[in-house]
Amino acid sequence: MTRQEHWSLWRRDPRATPFQSPAWLEAWWTHLGGGERLDAAVRDPAGDLVAALPLFVWHDAGVRRLVPVGAGHSDYCDALVAPGAPMDKVWSAILATADRWDELLLPDLRADSPLLGPVPGGWQAHDTEAEICPVLTLPREGSPLAALTGTQRRKVVHDRHRAGRLGGVTEALATPAEIGPALDALFALHAARWAREGQPGVLADPRIQAFHRSAAPALAEAGLLRISLVRREAAIVAVLYGLADPRAGYSYINAVDMSVPGQSFGTLAFACLIEAAAAGGPRSSTSCGARSRTSTAGAPNRAGPSAAPCGGPARTLWAIQGSPTGRHRSKPDARHPRRGPLAARTGPARYVAGRSAGLSARTGPALRSRAALSRA
Repeated sequence: MTRQEHWSLWRRDPRATPFQSPAWLEAWWTHLGGGERLDAAVRDPAGDLVAALPLFVWHDAGVRRLVPVGAGHSDYCDALVAPGAPMDKVWSAILATADRWDELLLPDLRADSPLLGPVPGGWQAHDTEAEICPVLTLPREGSPLAALTGTQRRKVVHDRHRAGRLGGVTEALATPAEIGPALDALFALHAARWAREGQPGVLADPRIQAFHRSAAPALAEAGLLRISLVRREAAIVAVLYGLADPRAGYSYINAVDMSVPGQSFGTLAFACLIEAAAAGGPRSSTSCGARSRTSTAGAPNRAGPSAAPCGGPARTLWAIQGSPTGRHRSKPDARHPRRGPLAARTGPARYVAGRSAGLSARTGPALRSRAALSRA
């Protein structure tokens, strides 16, 4: 599978997310991957790629597990499947290398994943419910913050008033030139937050930082990156690292300066991302990237940038995708020691439902893990 074929298939799959894109997966493999690659690929009679799932062998305590590239750091792991592609051939491609692994592990699958369908004869699957994905559906007209609960809207207004009284606080999406400084601030603020508890935080590993420094510019070039920044004067005081595709926005991880008493800069970062999703659409990074909000005394900025009607089906902002319990804690769950790529958040199987945070307190669908596919 060439990079061009990968992008072409990603664009054809209506379920594809940025986490299945070459921009994300190539950076992950370069900085966090390892082991034998056993990618599954299906081509039609004309030779065109119609389905693919990048896979590799993870040696886990003597067990050879076949897992998706990007596992452990991607909110979604799934195959790319063009409309009409036969799933039986997808399974045949995956199982063609069965003599080189002991178990297939497919974490973080959405409930409608084609990989959760019936498995071929002679194989057995063990499926487990994983983390909850809170979902915020944005209205087609009016303020996007109308999608929040009354309590959440009051919190946005209150926190923006407090920022206004403080003075010099701005909100904006990062431009391409600001990606490097934004990541610098994300890593520093995240480390400072966990240092208060004597722990390093999940972004402390230099390999993970190198992964994001590689992935973010590639995502931005493809129109898939959304980083929300809150500044006080010249200093970045909140970063929300998000992604977006034509269907949804994704809040990946955030970090906030907690040294300013009485301020909740994280709320402003979430609100900025929500408003950007409605105002510019998931793919228009330039229109909102140059727009900022300034909070000053006497200027509460109640409505924010004008929200253009979506002009189609209601947009959704998947406000916390994947693993708030993993990325926002300082280390993996105690039941799953740090070992290999899947343990970078909460381990191979995720038993604890994700806790929503900030403005993302709506309940959504649970992810599922096909935790073991082995011979019957």
